[in-house]
Amino acid sequence: MEKTKINNMGTPLKWIALFLLGLFFGIFLFTTKPQPIIDRLPELIFPKSSPPLTLIFTGDVMLGRSVNTRIQKYSDPTWPFKNIASLLSSADQTIINLESPFLTNCRQTDAGMIFCADPKSIFGLVFAGVDIASLANNHINNQGQKGVEETVSILTNNGIAPIGLGKPYFITIKNTKIAFLSFTDLPQANENEIIKQLTEASKSADLVISTFHWGVEYQKNPSSRQIYLSHLAIDSGADIVVGHHPHWIQGEEIYKGKPIYYSLGNLIFDQMWSEETRLGEILRVTYKDKILIKKEIFPIKIFDFGQPILYSSTSDLK
Repeated sequence: MEKTKINNMGTPLKWIALFLLGLFFGIFLFTTKPQPIIDRLPELIFPKSSPPLTLIFTGDVMLGRSVNTRIQKYSDPTWPFKNIASLLSSADQTIINLESPFLTNCRQTDAGMIFCADPKSIFGLVFAGVDIASLANNHINNQGQKGVEETVSILTNNGIAPIGLGKPYFITIKNTKIAFLSFTDLPQANENEIIKQLTEASKSADLVISTFHWGVEYQKNPSSRQIYLSHLAIDSGADIVVGHHPHWIQGEEIYKGKPIYYSLGNLIFDQMWSEETRLGEILRVTYKDKILIKKEIFPIKIFDFGQPILYSSTSDLK
């Protein structure tokens, strides 16, 4: 009998607990005003727009030979970038073509075509806000595999992504997944590999950015090979193609609505022997919701064997 009494006594407590719980949720529901579905229709029908995304591209960057001797003379690895660092740092991602491998005990010289750069010169790239460095060019192997490995290590340890090593580099910025790929046509590139990498990258990336080291040095116009490869790249999924190597500025083309810049000339180089090799362009493009909305060209001129100066800017809103 006593056991039965205990169970009967527990029943009112159960109902009291349920009543209090219901009272709590009732108060919560009646005092919390739900957002009407009509107010949420714009958000549901038109997703929030992503903020503008900016990318900067430059011409050839060579930190060896006479550029290196000037850096040592002034005891300042940031010297080449003094006048352009604020511009280069203004983008969400800044991409250069690095034409000189880093090498411990790099020998100082003002002559020759076998390049190397003092590892301390990495501080110049960091100072300038460089995010990505293409190693797909005809000078990255100047110091053999040791130079390549040291360059990759130094870049990576300083937060700069090396590209052009046979696979895309992916990064997501401002809700946009970007694939960066770089190729060299010196020696002649494997076209099937270009198609494969770009096609695969375009399947998962919102934007596919491609750079090429190609063409004939000291030529004003792109070669038929450059034109062919740039069209191939866009047909394979690239949203923009930017080139370097000729050391002269070459023209822009729009192909299937996508921009091609065949050569941005030099950015950091010691080729003081002609007006054309002292000139270059910094390209800044702006995307919004994966659409190219702005293109800007900032002309530079090189002084003192390796220090560029901005001398004007133009804006193209097409």
